[in-house]
Amino acid sequence: MLSVSVVIPVYNQAALIGRALAAILRGSVTPLEVIVVNDGSNDLLDEAVDPIRRETLTPIRVVNVPHGGPGRARDVGWREALGGVVAFTDADAEPDPDWIQSAMEGFDADSIGAIEGKVVSSGVPRIFTHQVKNLTGGRFMTANMFYRRDVIEQVGGFKSRYREDSDLAFSVLEAGYTIKFMADSVVFHPPREERWSFYFEKANRKRFEALLFKNHPQVAPLYIPRVQPTELLIIGGEILSVLAIFLGAWSLTAGLVLLLIGLPKRIAAWLDGRQYSGREYLIVWAMTLVLVPVEAYYHWSGRLRPPH
Repeated sequence: MLSVSVVIPVYNQAALIGRALAAILRGSVTPLEVIVVNDGSNDLLDEAVDPIRRETLTPIRVVNVPHGGPGRARDVGWREALGGVVAFTDADAEPDPDWIQSAMEGFDADSIGAIEGKVVSSGVPRIFTHQVKNLTGGRFMTANMFYRRDVIEQVGGFKSRYREDSDLAFSVLEAGYTIKFMADSVVFHPPREERWSFYFEKANRKRFEALLFKNHPQVAPLYIPRVQPTELLIIGGEILSVLAIFLGAWSLTAGLVLLLIGLPKRIAAWLDGRQYSGREYLIVWAMTLVLVPVEAYYHWSGRLRPPH
């Protein structure tokens, strides 16, 4: 079996890293090493890692880098790795005991450049929690990805600060390798409480989708829609509703019809599996009306001027 190095980027998550490390170390297959990349955190990460490091024979290295986002942290991590396979997960995730073993069983041919595992959202998400899941594959989340190290090197590693997971996966696919989905390789990702402003920060990262279409014009459209129908419906409805001031009742009626078609679908996707109150439900409706045009702005401004 190929040796495995685990890479975990960390940014102000000292309170969570111990849980992730404990889950990895009690696995049925232990890794060659664990590399914790400290992405410019200002909390006490070393104090959280040291007690675990003293109690295991598995080397745990902390690599300190200036804050530059998860993509840059992961890029530093794999370059430090000694294993033939580099496994990526998150500081707030909990790998299943058979996580590594199940993934490694998928590397049964040289043409397989990477393994994508299942990401399950554990716990009960609320209205403003960051919920991550990947149940069927094709999303290439670095919460649960295994890459041959020489394949990462061949394609040049991570090239983007955000959406770095898709960027690397698309590069590997373009190089002619296969990425296999192994449903038995599971990482549990508890919902993470966020402020409402998190959704606007996330919208800003839509700019990085432009890099995916620019750098991977053939592969990116297979996995990411160029335009979301609900986005067109909501923005079109908002425009027509405003233009009703000049165009009259027909414009308002048409705008409301578009909103009534587009909004429920978008809101249903947001509320998926979450618990919420009536007040929170109304907040989501209001925020969706604002967030959709903001996301569209960042997406298309990124297409016009892709970030570096």
